[in-house]
Amino acid sequence: MFRTVPGDCRGPSGRGASSHTPNADPTAGTDLPTPASDPLHRLPGREPNRSPVDPGRGGASPFPGTLFHQPHSVLVFGPSRPLVRLTLFAFASRTNPDFHWVEFSSRATERTPCDPVRLGWIPDGRLWLIDPPHSLKPNDESMSAALSKIISEEEPPESRSRLAEFLRLPELSQRIIASQTPDGHPGVIAVSEVQQASETFTSSRVVSILSLHQDLGLSVLVGHYSPPGIGRELFDFVFRLRGAGDSLGDWKHYELICEKGIVSGPLGNHRPVPLGEISLLDDVLSRARPTDT
Repeated sequence: MFRTVPGDCRGPSGRGASSHTPNADPTAGTDLPTPASDPLHRLPGREPNRSPVDPGRGGASPFPGTLFHQPHSVLVFGPSRPLVRLTLFAFASRTNPDFHWVEFSSRATERTPCDPVRLGWIPDGRLWLIDPPHSLKPNDESMSAALSKIISEEEPPESRSRLAEFLRLPELSQRIIASQTPDGHPGVIAVSEVQQASETFTSSRVVSILSLHQDLGLSVLVGHYSPPGIGRELFDFVFRLRGAGDSLGDWKHYELICEKGIVSGPLGNHRPVPLGEISLLDDVLSRARPTDT
């Protein structure tokens, strides 16, 4: 496991971070248990954000405005890993360009030429690799003992419960939440390769994690390579991508299907829509796909 957490999140250019840059540690001064090892790592030498998403481009969107303007939980899944990752990136960028990208993988992970990390579209200060996945799972016994010291018995039961849930979140979530400055837009955590962590959190914990992030003003966008099973019912919006392969050679004819969250318009009633007809995805995929394939 790896971790690099500087005092702020300035990119390699030295330019100041955005309003969503971490600026406080919510666990400072507490008796929280120290993890046995550290799961967080930011890739070194990343370029400043070169996101290809231009929110002002394109015609009428098939997506409801609430998807991007209010905190939601969103699941994107399909058989093509590059396609899932790029779609997740497109949704995250449109919701808030200052999103955090959390990935269950190691530094040695092989990446296709059209991978958003390899392309340098995600700045160093908002790119996190988790390896192994179970390193984010809290030690419930140690956490319960720590919570009894941190939370005053004089606190109302509702406040005690809410604070306890926050402190049971993975450390990374606590840091990102604490970094958010209200600006009228949801904060965003995009989680990729989540199938690698399928055994780390129970369904009840996933529900708690999603709801707490939303209550605190953040959208959680999850990318899942392969069918996610019954876990898809835990999300507000569920999108399935129809199309396979790593080269994305015929991606304009691949399709997006909304399985949950949209009941009208082009994506209503589970109707498939070619990706080439969705300006948000067309913009990202056109710029990501290598010109020599």
